[in-house]
Amino acid sequence: MSSISLEVKDLAINLSGNQVIKDMNFKIKKNTLTTFLGPSGSGKTTVLRAIAGLNQKITGKILLDDTEIQNLAANQRNIGMIFQSYALFPNLSVFENVAYGLRVRKESKATIKQKVDAILKTVNLQDKEQSYPENLSGGQKQRVAIARAMVLEPKILLLDEPLSALDAKIRIELRNQIREYQQRLGITMLFVTHDQAEAMAISDEIIVMDNGKVQQQGSPLEIYAHPQNIFIAKFIGNHNILDAAQLRSLGVELAENDKSNFIIRPELFQISITGDSSDYMAVSGKVKNISILGDRFEYRFITENGLELKVEFLNQQQAFMMETAITFYVKKDNIERVGI
Repeated sequence: MSSISLEVKDLAINLSGNQVIKDMNFKIKKNTLTTFLGPSGSGKTTVLRAIAGLNQKITGKILLDDTEIQNLAANQRNIGMIFQSYALFPNLSVFENVAYGLRVRKESKATIKQKVDAILKTVNLQDKEQSYPENLSGGQKQRVAIARAMVLEPKILLLDEPLSALDAKIRIELRNQIREYQQRLGITMLFVTHDQAEAMAISDEIIVMDNGKVQQQGSPLEIYAHPQNIFIAKFIGNHNILDAAQLRSLGVELAENDKSNFIIRPELFQISITGDSSDYMAVSGKVKNISILGDRFEYRFITENGLELKVEFLNQQQAFMMETAITFYVKKDNIERVGI
């Protein structure tokens, strides 16, 4: 049995005469949570709608459990989708909202009650089954929408920025709950967001998109620590990005014809050396600005030859004052080469 739940092959989508998705290929593993991450306009929702069958003006193939579905109607695909808006029926109770799809399928009353009771318990809304949407908080409404989709036991659940309407605290709580539901029930989920922290927190894999193309697919750590190109290095995290000439000016030996770009993660700087000094690049200069980022300090550091670098330390470590003259060190192995 294949470990792949969803596979997209050579997908292209034209909208209003413009090719917005360009020969896209990716695979989603079963029982995982994969996130589409990218800036607004990168094509994330367009691809999601194509998978769901809401946009059939496509070329290429979409396979669900090894079966082509690109020519099937949306209601024939056994795919669940949760939108940015909750889309609950205001005149139906929580129980009836969640039961709606099961009633359309003409399942028995006993089966409906058993399935709805079970899923409401999963999302911790069993005490709200007779409540109506107007009496629920934003987070509770979204959990009802999630329960309504999950109760149908779809082969894959698509979530299109489902947390965008919530405030920051509830958003964090609900994203963690979604991850818990996914792991507990073993559901395959494809989640769309433009929020890097959200993607990093909940995903088994991230697909980074830009300009209608997949830029990189991998685990959150792979995407963060080893970006494949400059777009990802700029979009993910807070990397220092240097060209070959700038790195040479800091004393790193590179071939004169090397035109690569390089990243240095700000948290990898040290204030002392452990081991052989030849393994390190030493950078001297002054602290020019300090930002407190909750659990850490970010220093804007100007080197002796005028380069600006970002350096981060946890806030329980030594704090440096403005204009402090200091030398930072970074292991040469932690200087990552990236493509264009």
